[in-house]
Amino acid sequence: MIFDWQTEAWNGLIRLRAKLPHAILLHSREGMGTAELAQAFSQALLCETPQADGQACGTCAACNWFGQGNHPDFRLIQPESMTPEAGDEEPKKEKRSEQIRIEQIRALQDFLAVGTHRGGLRVILVHPAETMNFNTQNALLKSLEEPPGGTVFLLVSYQPERLLPTVRSRCLKLAVPMPDPIRAESWLKSQGVAEPGEALANAGGAPLGALELAKTDDERHRFLAQLRAPDFDPLALADQCQRHAPVEIVNWLQRWSYDLLLSRVAGRVRYHTKDERIIAEISRRCSAAGVAGYLRRLARAKALARHPLNPRLFAEDLLLQYQRLTAKT
Repeated sequence: MIFDWQTEAWNGLIRLRAKLPHAILLHSREGMGTAELAQAFSQALLCETPQADGQACGTCAACNWFGQGNHPDFRLIQPESMTPEAGDEEPKKEKRSEQIRIEQIRALQDFLAVGTHRGGLRVILVHPAETMNFNTQNALLKSLEEPPGGTVFLLVSYQPERLLPTVRSRCLKLAVPMPDPIRAESWLKSQGVAEPGEALANAGGAPLGALELAKTDDERHRFLAQLRAPDFDPLALADQCQRHAPVEIVNWLQRWSYDLLLSRVAGRVRYHTKDERIIAEISRRCSAAGVAGYLRRLARAKALARHPLNPRLFAEDLLLQYQRLTAKT
C-alpha cells in the first residue's frame, strides 16, 4: 500500500530500479507507513507486469502469490511477536520473541543458495531492522557484504542509529519524509478521525500513529485528566490503568512528560496543544533535569512494558515517580 504522503519516497524508490542496489535502508518515524511502503516496493520488484507508475499490477501470478503470502522469491523477516498466529494453532506457552532472532537470519542461507523460481529478483524485507541484536546484525552482515546476484535487501528502521555502522554502510539510505500536515489531516478525516489536527499533534506528525491513537482517545483523555488534577492520586490511577496495555501507559506518559520538558525549557509544547496552559503551570513546579531524568526512566520502562512481571506495580511505580516530580512545594 502506498499512502498519499509517500509519493516522493515512492518515486525515489522507482528511480533506483534503473540501477538497483543490493540493499536499501528505508528509515522514518514510526507510524508513517514505511513498512507498508516497503511491502509495496517488494511486490513491485517481483511483479511480472508492473504498471506505468512502477506499482505492481496486482493480477499476475507473482502478485497473487505475494498477496497470499507465499511468493517463493520473497522473505519477510520480522519478530515472532509481529507474526499473526494461524487460527488452527494452539497458543504457545512461551513468550513470543520481540526480536529478530539469529536463527531467522541464518535460515536465509538456504533461500540464498538456490536460484530464483521465476527467473527474476529475490527480495528480503527486514522489519523493524533495529530489533536485531548485535550478533544477529553481524550474521546479516555476511549476506549484505556478498549477496548473490539478483538479490535485494530492504531494511525498514525507525531507529537507524541502533544499527551497526557496518550494516548501515552496506545500504543505500532513503529517508521517508514527514507528510505535509494538511494532507495528513485530510487523510485522517477521511478515516473518520473527529479531530485530525489534535490526533496528528499527539502522534508527532505520523498519520498512522495518529489513527492508532485516535482509537483510544477517550481513555487517553481520561488518563491525562487525572495527571492534570490538583488531587492527583497515583494509586487510584494505577488501578484504572489495568484496563490498558502497560506499553500504552508508558507512551502516554512519555508524550506528556516530553511536553513538560519542552514547556519548561522552550515555553511551548509539541503533542498536547490544547493543554499548553496547564502543562506550563505544571512544568513550573519541575526542574528540567528532573523531567529529563523521568523521561530516561520511562525509556527504560518501555523496554519492559510488553511483559512486566506485575502490571499493577509497574504502573504504580511510574505514577508515584510522576507525583514526586510534579508535587507542589
